[in-house]
This record gives sequence, structure tokens and C-alpha cells, in this order.
Amino acid sequence: MPSRSTIEVIKGDNNQNNLAYCLVVVILLAVDANPIKVIATSIGIPARWFAYPCLAMLVHLFLTHSQEFLYDGVRVFFRSILSIFFRQIDIVGIDNIPKHGPIIFSGNHSNQFVDGLMVLTTAQHRVGFLIAEKSYKHPVVGTFAKLAGAVPVTRPQDSARPMQGTIVIHGRHVEGQGTVFLRDLVPGDKVRIKGQADQYKVETVASDESLTLSEDGPLPPAQATAASAFEKLAKVDQSRVYNAVFEHLKQGRCIGIFPEGGSHDRTDLLPLKMGIALIALGMVEKYNITVPIVPVGLNYFRGHRFRGRVVVEFGPPIRVPEDLIEMYRSNRREAYQRLMAEVEDGMRATLVTAPDYHALHLVYTARRLFQKDNWIPSPGEKMDLNRRFAEGYKILMNKYGDERPAALNELERRLNDYQKTLHRLGLRDYQVPTLREDDSLRLCYTIAHLFLVFTLAMLPSLVLNAPVGVIARFVSSREQKKALAASRVKIEARDVIMSKKITLSIVLVPTLWIVYAVLLLRFTSLPPSTVAVLFFSCPIFSYLGVMATEAGILDAKDLKPVLLRLLPGARKKMATLPAERTLLQHDLRAYIHEIGPELGSLYTDKTVKWEEYIRKSSSATDLQSLLPSGSPNGKDGRAETEDTRGERNGHASSLSFTSPALAQAVNGRGTPSPLTFKPDEQFSKKDA
Repeated sequence: MPSRSTIEVIKGDNNQNNLAYCLVVVILLAVDANPIKVIATSIGIPARWFAYPCLAMLVHLFLTHSQEFLYDGVRVFFRSILSIFFRQIDIVGIDNIPKHGPIIFSGNHSNQFVDGLMVLTTAQHRVGFLIAEKSYKHPVVGTFAKLAGAVPVTRPQDSARPMQGTIVIHGRHVEGQGTVFLRDLVPGDKVRIKGQADQYKVETVASDESLTLSEDGPLPPAQATAASAFEKLAKVDQSRVYNAVFEHLKQGRCIGIFPEGGSHDRTDLLPLKMGIALIALGMVEKYNITVPIVPVGLNYFRGHRFRGRVVVEFGPPIRVPEDLIEMYRSNRREAYQRLMAEVEDGMRATLVTAPDYHALHLVYTARRLFQKDNWIPSPGEKMDLNRRFAEGYKILMNKYGDERPAALNELERRLNDYQKTLHRLGLRDYQVPTLREDDSLRLCYTIAHLFLVFTLAMLPSLVLNAPVGVIARFVSSREQKKALAASRVKIEARDVIMSKKITLSIVLVPTLWIVYAVLLLRFTSLPPSTVAVLFFSCPIFSYLGVMATEAGILDAKDLKPVLLRLLPGARKKMATLPAERTLLQHDLRAYIHEIGPELGSLYTDKTVKWEEYIRKSSSATDLQSLLPSGSPNGKDGRAETEDTRGERNGHASSLSFTSPALAQAVNGRGTPSPLTFKPDEQFSKKDA
């Protein structure tokens, strides 16, 4: 039985040999500067004697490595597609991916098919994803999934159907009213209360109106539920799927899994399914191969909208330790749960999670105000700072609950008001420091640039992009409503929008080009060669139209606040907004310094090992146990209010940042240095 290291060496050698093979064949078939042709001509041998064997070599190469060629073609195709639909795709932690397979990639699932495309196009390896069988049969998605070597999986929720009668759950015992359990259910099936997401596995069926739930799954609510309609999720035999995955990994290849089981648009992870633990530990048992699990965080910013942004973060690989393997031999269930806990912690360490969207927007606003305006953080630095704020927010909410200090409530209110003001005036935070009294020259430049850009973009966008865009927007909106009605976990079903737009565009865009080509051939006197040139030029002009339109939209966003300045009320508010932002920025930084020591490593450490921090926070029964024992709270253990700060510091005293990590975020790059703030001083315009 080959060991993992042997597989890696064989795989690496094969890739190098295939590359050399291709280069030799291409050189032999080259039209110009072909050394074989020169030699053949000089000695009087027909060049085709060499060309035919070389052609046979190419055919043989394609036939024996067709899967690799098709996968690479799919990857190149979707890289170009994603570069159109997303204005920026940042990759963080690429060095965390092992150089050789096999590897299991475990990602969060918040943008349907786009999630798989993101991993497929950014990972260094060829990744075959586990995909729902109904998606595998989709005419567009399924075709590309087959080309990329995906493995279809039958999910229990895809076969959910309503059952007769109602049920009442008392712990693990289920009582039915008007039910026929003996006819409808067998051990291994799952039941789900209608309108809820949790699924409960059936252990035994005692009678038509009585059954027991298995302990192998989520725990139902402790209190008895009201009589509720319920659904059956039939037991699915996944042995064929697991065997296919084991064989895939045994050959040194990689697989991708979204262990949440389904796509959603929540701000945190859904409960993870056990499949990834069954695969990782099953490989050890069956082939004695330890497969690392690489967590993948897909962090979308307006990811459901055209030209959004995404950060793909790869976390440190999770390896199955020896003690867990020993535990697996004696207690599989506990081993599965422990490994899944590590996977969940690893995934959270690559994400920015929050209780809800309001909290998430608050975190992003606070982070933008906290960092210095002229500091442009790298994607990794920005994600690190976002996580510090998100985790700090959770600690504060857990510590204070509804009895938060007045200073924290006031700061949150001001941040919310600032967000609402920006939205009302059509501004972005980065635009506020640039607001000036006299914008006449800026207005003229913006209008001229906007007119030029839209003029250049008008023809290709209207002809090549607009028809597809209108149809895609209409259809995706309709699918969003259908998905929301059918889902138990989605909030607004925004996760289906971008995937639907991409799948529609893949079909409609080339169809539109073909229609134009047929019309030109039918109703014009253009020769076929000219029509062919125009047809193959469509992708170029379509892409240029997208880029020009985006530039025009950015100009339009800059133009809106300038035009609003013509209104007296908006002009008055904009005149005071930069100073308000500066004061809010100052107070936010001062408050963070004040409570910083209470946040422990989030505040004091220059580098946070997020996988370790998340592991500690998830195992802690109370988030306050993460805080240092000597954190400077008030006498009652709570953070000081504004009054007690005044008593301790004095109204004219200064506040100093001593945290290297946070000081660096405010100062920018380079050696961290302390900052000194005076609460009753305004920042200078240079510091704002």
C-alpha cells in the first residue's frame, strides 16, 4: 500500500513529465524555426514523416490526461468569468496550502456555486468538489461540474416531503397525533419540524404515534414543543460516495467540501455536517493515509452584486493527530465530534463572523474609522483587523448584555447615525475627508469624465451587455424569492443571486453573439470573414464595456454628493461631516484604548494566531474567561463609565495607545509607535 509521501512523489514526477512531454511535442509541430523540419529538409526526408508521429503523441497525451486538460480549461474559463463579475479577488494565506496532495478543502457556503468557483480558481491544486446531485444534473452547472471532476452527493433534504399528522417533541421522545410512523418512517430516517432547519435522526419506531430520536445528531429543545407539522428526510446510503472520495484521495488528488450542507446568507456558520470527519478518519482506517484539512474562508463584500469584492483566506492545515486516531478506534462518535470541532474552529479563524448584519456593518464601520486614512492595509491586515473588532464586539456583548455602559451605547449610536448619514447623502466613508467648500472644478471634471466614459461604454454595453443584464436581474430576483420561500435557513436568499446571474450569462451571452452574427449574415452584405472577425471580437468589446461602465458608475457615485451640495440642507450637513467624522474617529480610538486591556490578546498582541484564539473561545463556557485576570475594569468588574474615567484620568489628561498591534493600525506601516490623544483636542486635517 503506498504511503502518502510516495503518492506525492509519484504525482509530482508525473506532472513534470507531462509538461516536458507537451513542450517536446509542441516544438516538433512548430511551423516556424522547427529544427526537425530543417534537418529533414537538409537530408531530403519529407517533414510529414516527423509530423504524423508528433500528432499521434499529442492525441495520446490528450486522451490519457483529458481530465487534467479539461479541468485546466474550466479553471481558465471561470477565472475570466469571475474577473468580470467581481472587481477584486484577494487571496490570503496561500502558503498554508500543502505543496502536494491529497488535501481536503473545507469552506463556508455563502454564495452557492460561486463558492466552488472561488476555491477552484484560487487554490494551487486541482480540486474535485462534492456537489448536490440535483445540481450535478443541472444543464449548465452539472456540465462544468463533470468537467471539473466533481462527485455527486444525494442529500436527505433534497427528498424532504410532508408527513401525515403532527408531532410533539419531548427531549428524545416524539409523540404523534394522527401519524402513521410504522408506515412512513424507518430507523435512520430524519424528521424535521416544518419551517425549521434542524433535522432529527430516528432511532426506533415504537408505534404509529411514538418514536425515539437518536443521540447521534442535534439535541431537540428541552421543553416540549407545540403540535407541529413535520417532514420526512429519507435515509440515504452514501457508501458509494465515500468510496469514490476515498479513491480520489488515494490517488493523491484533492477534494472540496462545504460542510454546512447548503448555501445561505447568514453572518455566521450553520452547524457542520459530519461527512468531512468520516472522510478524514476513514482514509486513516482504510489506507493509513493522513489527509490534511485546509479551512477556507470566503469573505464576500457585496458579493451578491455585480463588481463586488471577495477575500479568499486559506487557514493553516488541520492534521489528524495520533491520539485522535487512537480515540477513533475505541469511540468513533467522540472522535468525529472532536475533529469537527477543530474544523469549525479553523473555518471561523478564516472568517469575520457576527451575530447579525447590523453588528457586521458596525464592525466594518468601526474598523474603517479606527485605521488611519492614508494607510492602505493589505488584504491580510484588513481581515486581521476586522476579526479583532468582530471578536471584541462579541466579548463586550457577552460581558454586558443589556446592561451596557453609557459610553458604549453612545458610541454605538453615533456609529449608527454616521452610517445612516452616509447612506442618505450617497457617500462612502473614504469620500468624507475629501469634502470641500468649493467643488466647482471637481464638479466640472466629474461631469466631463462621466460623459466621456459613458459615451465610450454606451455602444458595447447597450448592445452586448445590457440585454443579458436585464434578463439576468429579472430571473435572479425571481429565483431569490423562490429560494427564500423554500429555505429554512436563508435570511433574504441573497446567496442565490450571483450564481444565477453567472449561469444565465454563460448561456445567454454567447447566444446573443450568435444571434448578432446570424443577423449580420442574413441582412447585411458583409462577407463571412468580416462577420467572423466581429463575432470573435465580441468578448473584447463586452469586457471593455464592463470596465468603462464600472468607471462611469464610480463617477456617478462621486457626482451624487456634489450635486446634493446644491441643496441647502445637504450642503449644511456635508460642511460639518468631516469634522464630525474626525471627532467620532478620535472618540472611537480613545474608547478602544480605554477598554483595550479588557480585550486581552485582541488588543495587546501584534500577531494573533486566530486558529488558537478561536479554539480557546469556542471551548470557553464564558467569553470573559479569555480576558486577562488583571484587566482594569471598574470596581464592579465592568468597564468604567465616562464619569469614572474622568475621575481617574482628569479632564485634561491624555490617553496613550500602548498596544503595538493597534498603534500600527492607526499609524500605518512600519515600526509601531505609541499614540497620544487628548480627549478635548481636535485632530488636525493632516491626521484626520
